[in-house]
Amino acid sequence: LIVEDSPTQAEQLKYLLEESGYKVSAAANGKQALASLRELKPALIISDIVMPEMDGYELCHRIKEDDNLKNIPFILLTSL
Repeated sequence: LIVEDSPTQAEQLKYLLEESGYKVSAAANGKQALASLRELKPALIISDIVMPEMDGYELCHRIKEDDNLKNIPFILLTSL
């Protein structure tokens, strides 16, 4: 799961991962990511840090508090 508010950055990362054979889904912010996690359990979450509505730190914190999600590896990625 890619969590990125920049459509350009999300598409670039999605392209790189799909070229390596991964199935990729994307969310534009932390709230959308949490909503999608109710339906799917990805093998990995790659999240931007600076996003509207919920930043990457808050998203990571909420995921790690959830017993059903806390074991999903989480990578914070930023262009800063």
